[in-house]
Amino acid sequence: MKSWAIGILLSILPLAFADVAPEITTLEEGYGYVAKIPCLGCPFLYQDTSSGKDVPWSSREDDNALLLNVSLTYINSNLQLNGQTVWPSASILPGIHSAQVVQDLSTSDISKLVESGQLETSHETGVGGAFLGLSYHSSIHPLKDSAALVIHFDIFEIYSDLPMESLTHALDDERQKMLEIVLIQKPIMSALEDASYEITKISLIPHPKSPSWQQTMRYLEWDKFGERGTSSHFVSSLSASFLMFLDSGVWALFMFILGVIAVFMVVCMLCILSLEWWQDDYKKAQTGKRRKSSGKRDVEMGKLQFKSPEELGLLGRGRVVGLGKSD
Repeated sequence: MKSWAIGILLSILPLAFADVAPEITTLEEGYGYVAKIPCLGCPFLYQDTSSGKDVPWSSREDDNALLLNVSLTYINSNLQLNGQTVWPSASILPGIHSAQVVQDLSTSDISKLVESGQLETSHETGVGGAFLGLSYHSSIHPLKDSAALVIHFDIFEIYSDLPMESLTHALDDERQKMLEIVLIQKPIMSALEDASYEITKISLIPHPKSPSWQQTMRYLEWDKFGERGTSSHFVSSLSASFLMFLDSGVWALFMFILGVIAVFMVVCMLCILSLEWWQDDYKKAQTGKRRKSSGKRDVEMGKLQFKSPEELGLLGRGRVVGLGKSD
């Protein structure tokens, strides 16, 4: 090859790779970034819709990466990855999904995705990248003699049910990198002001030799209620089912029936109470009458009855009062 052709080729190559997006793209300093994590050894899933038909998903060998939208909220300082809060940590770990893109995704493509608010959409016209479920480790460590926090986020497995046969792939390559985020607390200006943070450093780093993970989320073993098979998962799912039942039309009908029954019972209780009250008054009146009538009988019985002369004679021991004759 002639020297002038080699010179032209060397001059073109930097331009060809100049627009490739870096591992970390800054959206807003301290609060918003896009991390492009290489997915080493991962098959690239795509669906060719250029023909206008709903064809099955396929895979090809292509260097690819996973996109993570890293954002820190202003008010509560919640760190989110693709819209899911990872700090402050919770007992129920969130399910995180990521778009799979080609490794040479350009900066302009990321800018378009950010402007349209669709970081999870396809980066190619007519050929869509997959939307994968992530299994991950995470840990939070404070920096010694500092108010800063170091957050490590490591993706160790991906899952997709888009192909005819579901795909599970472990990211076990030794060169696989993980995400490191450093948060530092901002100065508090008043006692009424809550603590707030900002991102001072974000980068992709190699795996540590002896990692100490605090939380592990396996995508197929967790759902929105927590880890399947645990007591907390049972309680959470039962509570959610009850709340859904309360919001359903069945609950409204059930409440209507309960209301009718309650009104009927109240009416019955009022009738019973009023009847007992009337019977008590009637009994009191009858008792008063009996007392009065019994008193009159006692007085009448206490009066001297008219006695015949024979009875008077008997009482007078053979004497008849008023007659001048004696036995």
